Amino acid sequence: MVAHFSEGSGTPTLGPQLVRSWIGYRRRVERKLASSGFTDRPLPDGMILRLCVANEGLTVSRIGREMQISRQGASKLVADLCERGFLSLEKSPGDGREKIVRPTSDAIAFLQAFHEARRAVDEEIREHLGDEAVRALASLTELLAEPSGPWRSGDIWREVRARSSLLDLGDQ
Repeated sequence: MVAHFSEGSGTPTLGPQLVRSWIGYRRRVERKLASSGFTDRPLPDGMILRLCVANEGLTVSRIGREMQISRQGASKLVADLCERGFLSLEKSPGDGREKIVRPTSDAIAFLQAFHEARRAVDEEIREHLGDEAVRALASLTELLAEPSGPWRSGDIWREVRARSSLLDLGDQ
């Protein structure tokens, strides 16, 4: 059961609206990806794929450290992406127990399609709202993003998962 607390003003609260908008944005991007042939559910973890593309010789252990999850957790995510054809593993030349994680051509194609899908959704929003409204939205998100904070991608998503259960999205 979720407790409902009234704001009293009748105006939607900003936090739940931002979460709903992120979910809606993500769904639009996923529809664009589906039209590009990426209908696999769940979609690959773009964070891991981007790490692998950006870091030659990335190991499973380092993925765990970058995402601040256990090596076992990283190993499970990597194994799933390998099974689905997005990553491949090679033995490390320096340590036979460690594995080097490499993106496949499917991973590169997915990241390119994801980038294009986001660009297309952004353009649709810009066409609908206009440049001024998009700049205002960018200003709002920058204000809320705490730019002085030590945010890394893994930190943001870990905190989103931890805090999302506190948000009541039912009536917004």
